[in-house]
Parts: sequence; structure tokens; C-alpha cells
Amino acid sequence: MTAEHDRHRLLAGLTRSRLLAVLRGSGGPLGVRELAAAVGLHQNSVREQLARLADAGLVSTEAAPATGRGRPRLRYLARAEADEQEPYRALARVLAEELDRTADPATLAVEAGEHWGRALIGSARVVRDEDAAVRRLVELLADAGFEPEGPALPGGPIRLRRCPFEPLARDHRSVVCGVHLGLMRGALRQMGAPLDAAALEPYVEPDLCLAHLTRN
Repeated sequence: MTAEHDRHRLLAGLTRSRLLAVLRGSGGPLGVRELAAAVGLHQNSVREQLARLADAGLVSTEAAPATGRGRPRLRYLARAEADEQEPYRALARVLAEELDRTADPATLAVEAGEHWGRALIGSARVVRDEDAAVRRLVELLADAGFEPEGPALPGGPIRLRRCPFEPLARDHRSVVCGVHLGLMRGALRQMGAPLDAAALEPYVEPDLCLAHLTRN
């Protein structure tokens, strides 16, 4: 990873924090033009970071009153629940950044995720049937916010339609995806299932990741 990439990632994160702070203190919705002036950046850059904040559920949009022909401009508001979510998102980002600085972040992330998956399953009964194990894993992933779809064909991948840690996953893919792979692996192993999580294929489509399972 280049120093320029690190700098870009840091500046993008700071920009999103500044935009969120401006929106929280505005007392009402703001357009891209007003926000660009407030943070001193080009409107296209601001629009890109606002899209990331919207994807993360931290801001919402509304159409500005029409002033003529053409599509109404969008205005942005900080969501009320963002104040509660932000400390946890900030903590997740700090931990991901620290893990990314280690010699082997992907391996450590998988190990951490495996501990998480085992804890989620706890002392539940052993699941020896493959189909039952897949259903239990899909339920767990649904509870965690992944919006999963079970395999379309026997032995096929589980389709994950949402990442609960977007956009952190795009900035720290090896860490976040490693944790999620470990989560599935730990859950299956704690179940005593005849399956294991072999790989997590991220973003095969903008809103789709694939979790590949294999027989033990």
C-alpha cells in the first residue's frame, strides 16, 4: 500500500467526519454547494463522501423545493440515530486501522472473527446435517445484518447482500472481510458442522459478496 493511498484514505475519513459535524450543527438540511463551501472542497469530492455517509446510514437525503426545470437538487441531513452509532463506528475504524498496521492483518482478523463466531453459537447443540448447518449459519448472518440468501444450488455459496460495516470494509477490506470469514468459520466449527467456511469473495457485484463453504 503506497503512502499516497494512505494519505487519500486518511483525508477521505476526515472529510466524512467534517461533513457529518457540519450537518449536525446546521439545524436543517444542506445542499452540496453549501457543504462544499463549509469544508473547502470541490463539490464532486463532497458528493462522493456524502454518498459514503448515506450508505453507512449516517445521513439521509431529501429533494429541495423545485426552482425551475430539471431534477430537484438533493439536500442532506444528519440522521438522529447517527449520534448513537458514531462512537461504535469510530471504535471499529480505530481497531481496523491498528490491525491493518500489523505484519499479518488478514490472519489476525480471521482469528478474531472465529472467536466471535464461536461466542455467538455458544453451547448450542451439535449440528451434523449439512442443510441444517447452512440454515443456522444463514440465520446467524441475518441477525448480524448481512441480509444473506441461502445457496441457490446444493454446495453453492451463501449470497451476502449487505455489509454491516460498509464503508469500513472498502477501506480495510482484508481486516473486515477476514473478521467476517472467521465469524462463519468459528460458528460452523462451534456447531460441529460437517462444513467449513473456505473463502469470502467480496464485492463480486456492488451489493453482493459470496461466502464459499466446503465439506470437512
